[in-house]
Amino acid sequence: MRSILWTLVVVLSLVALSPASGQEAPIGAANWDLVGEPAGPPLTGPELDRLTEEVALTMRCPVCQGLSIADSPTALAIAMKSEVREMLAKGYSESQVLEYFEQSYGEFIRLEPKAKGFNLLVWIAPLAALLGGLLFLAVRMKRPAKVELQEATSAESPSQSELETYRERVRREVAS
Repeated sequence: MRSILWTLVVVLSLVALSPASGQEAPIGAANWDLVGEPAGPPLTGPELDRLTEEVALTMRCPVCQGLSIADSPTALAIAMKSEVREMLAKGYSESQVLEYFEQSYGEFIRLEPKAKGFNLLVWIAPLAALLGGLLFLAVRMKRPAKVELQEATSAESPSQSELETYRERVRREVAS
């Protein structure tokens, strides 16, 4: 019974992993046509190195998630950076490269989300929190001064006889 279940699991896994309807799974440059023809001239040398690093710094490593593919030491990040370099060398623009990777990994691949739609909240929330905090502090800074002033004016002042009694006690203690 166990061997039948294992056989079934293996067969289903192979079916699920095999390409649908005899098509080959797109790998590397075969997938680049999804973003159109290269928008610019092919790059080489220092310009290619600079732009590769610049684009790699804007893309999140799917393994590390907190690092860019330029900073991540994982094999996947290194392969992705190599593919970025290859695409830029062929003449694809920065936006085309990002679009290509977004089609594969979703908008998650961007370290800095686009400022539109729901992502606008990511850009506005910190500013709103800062302004709210400053407003809260301003209200709190003004309020204690008013409260102290009210307490000072509302407190009863000691009578003359109480003050005289206190002074006499202080004089005796200082004299002894």
